Amino acid sequence: MNDRTRLLTTLDPNEDPVTGLERVASFTNENAEVRRRHREQSQRELEESHRYKSHKNEEKEGAVSSRYESLNYEIVENELYRAEEMESDHQRKLFRQSVNRWVVCFFIGVFTAIIAAAIDIMIYYSSLIKFRLIISNLLNLCEKRMEVGGGCIWTVEFAWICYNCILITISACLVLYLSPVAAGSGISQVKCFLNGVEIPGVVRLKTLFAKALGVACTVAGGLSAGKEGPMIHSGAVIAAGISQGKCVTFSFDFHIFEQFRNDREKRDFVSAGAAAGVAAAFGAPIGGVLFSLEEGASFWNQSLTWRMFFAAMMSSFTLNFILSVFHGVGGFLSWNGLANFGVFENHSYNIWEIPIFLLIGVLGGLSGALFNFLNLKLSRFRKKYIQSKCQKLMECLLVAAASAFTGFITLFLVNDCQPIGRNPKLTEVTKLWCRKGQYSAVANLFFQSPEESVKSLFHSPANSYAASTLLIFAVEYYFLSLWTYGLSVPSGIFIPTLLTGAAWGRLIGIIVEYMFPNVTGIHPGKYALAGAAAQLGGVVRMTISLTAILVEATRDITFGLPIMLVLMVTKWVGDLFNQGLYDAHIELNEVPILGWCAPELSRNILAGHIMRRDVVTMMSKERVARVIEVLCATSHHGFPVIDEINSPSNEEEIPEYGHLKGLILKSQLITLIQKRVFCEDPDCRILVDGSELVQLSDFAEEYPTKLQLSERDGNCWLDLTPYMHPSPYRVTLNASLSSIFHLFRGLGLRYVAVVDDENKLHGIITRKDLARFKGRRTFGNYAVWELFVSDFQT
Repeated sequence: MNDRTRLLTTLDPNEDPVTGLERVASFTNENAEVRRRHREQSQRELEESHRYKSHKNEEKEGAVSSRYESLNYEIVENELYRAEEMESDHQRKLFRQSVNRWVVCFFIGVFTAIIAAAIDIMIYYSSLIKFRLIISNLLNLCEKRMEVGGGCIWTVEFAWICYNCILITISACLVLYLSPVAAGSGISQVKCFLNGVEIPGVVRLKTLFAKALGVACTVAGGLSAGKEGPMIHSGAVIAAGISQGKCVTFSFDFHIFEQFRNDREKRDFVSAGAAAGVAAAFGAPIGGVLFSLEEGASFWNQSLTWRMFFAAMMSSFTLNFILSVFHGVGGFLSWNGLANFGVFENHSYNIWEIPIFLLIGVLGGLSGALFNFLNLKLSRFRKKYIQSKCQKLMECLLVAAASAFTGFITLFLVNDCQPIGRNPKLTEVTKLWCRKGQYSAVANLFFQSPEESVKSLFHSPANSYAASTLLIFAVEYYFLSLWTYGLSVPSGIFIPTLLTGAAWGRLIGIIVEYMFPNVTGIHPGKYALAGAAAQLGGVVRMTISLTAILVEATRDITFGLPIMLVLMVTKWVGDLFNQGLYDAHIELNEVPILGWCAPELSRNILAGHIMRRDVVTMMSKERVARVIEVLCATSHHGFPVIDEINSPSNEEEIPEYGHLKGLILKSQLITLIQKRVFCEDPDCRILVDGSELVQLSDFAEEYPTKLQLSERDGNCWLDLTPYMHPSPYRVTLNASLSSIFHLFRGLGLRYVAVVDDENKLHGIITRKDLARFKGRRTFGNYAVWELFVSDFQT
């Protein structure tokens, strides 16, 4: 079929551009209308069926949202890409690019540390205002009233609630009105980005501003939240901004690091930023690198590992230097990040304690699974009933008030006053409601920073807390953390779960000490450490990285084995019931993420069943009007290039495609149109006047959203051969889901063409087509079910 007789029909305007747009021949209008009605009817029946199934079993059924697009990690090896290697200065460009990668990682570490220090300093000064200016003055008033038999707990509580609500209002407004994607810890979003899913706004400057200032207000406002998780997101945003050398929020371009303006390089730097965020949060550079490997990266190589470790080290030591100067000990580089858990001195464990640690792991798995189950139920309720900005703000204020009220009412009802000499590290607020010479153990848990509370549970003397106090606090903080996670404020889950686990872990230590009174070396602090690891591991299901983080944060390898055993058992037990919290929220938001492995029992699910048959294709030489029509009518980011297209045989609705010649990207087409690389004749031998020379760097620039073309331009031709990817990845019709999954996961692909033995195109497989196949193991039984691709906003 030659160029003059090939099909030049317009596209069906009734076709849904999200689910696919057919390139069909000029059949009669009657036949096209019949096919259109049949497709609409089939789609309605399919959606009604899926909605019914989802209503019947929400836990099992779900959807994959079509609004999420994939990132382009694949290299387009077109003629321009190959010609670049032959340029005289190509060697110098490669060397400069290698050096600049290390320079970017250096700045990522430094700026991540600066943001972390700023957050910590804001929380510090907010605490001074709360405790010294407000609470201390009320404390003096309370002491006077107590001398005459009065009390002022309600006055203190009201002032505390008002101050907290002011800060939470600021935090919530930053999320609701500036950057909604800044809500939560951001780890789920970063994990999706590193997996190859484009989350709108996740690495923007306004997101960083909302995240940093918002999490400072959230923690200072008394919510059961931590600043460590948001630091990982902040590091990712910093990495994306520095590596691209421009600011999209303010449309400002520094014209530096332009060679890194592609999704593949951006992904590598974001993984380094996430590692730097962990290093700043916990003082754990090795844990940061392992975190990026375990939780995010779907790729790995030695050079990237070294750069990530370098960024993490720079972040950790830069933060140590800044905080040491701030606290008056300049040059003290042994400061231990934002979460300083202290050092376990003269603590050891015996082999008979291993079963107790394993029991703690079982309890952590059960507790974490229950936490995830309840939080997911609450998140579904929020998604359905709490939708307006006003409702979300009111919920944040309600949780802030409830958190403050819970702390004060517990302080008032639980009488656990201890001698001051038993715990030397106290503040004025911990001495509330106790006689002189005593402090309140309840206040020591509720009314200081969560990090200090964790440190207190780890290192306080054996009799610092009553068993009833630990039990009540663990239960209350467990449900407060559960309620807080998912609010429209920046908040992390690391420290709240560590604090909850440390409380019930220390309680187990007291029980063990009571059961074995004659055994020496039993200190509840080490059981608090095991409980903290178990609770956090049960919620997020991290193993390798969490072991390294806790060992580095406590600066002691002694408890490395118990922590590892606890986390292994915790993950095994938790996975029997549900998945980790981050994965559960990713699935709830219908993000088409690909896990580490393909679903079990997927060997007999073949490409012919997975693929989409309604493919929008291009010829190697296309009319400009045809290209514009396709770009306007579809949201696709890539189009297979074929040599011919034939009418459907028999009653088939899909045309018969020819041989696959390559693949052209949407961004490339827009750039070619912008540069007016048009030809006058169908054979593309004569260029039109005003055509510009296209270079490889032109495709890395931002392309315009609107194009101004004349009617004469629409009648011109585009030759796609020099610019298309001539060897896109393809699989045959009998390729299994498992093999296709590993191809996508390992190479970070966006789509794969499906061809027959003669290399004729039969369909295309995208990330969403793979992500809709979900596998789950429950009590040893494996199951695979197929979701549907939803066009509704989540």
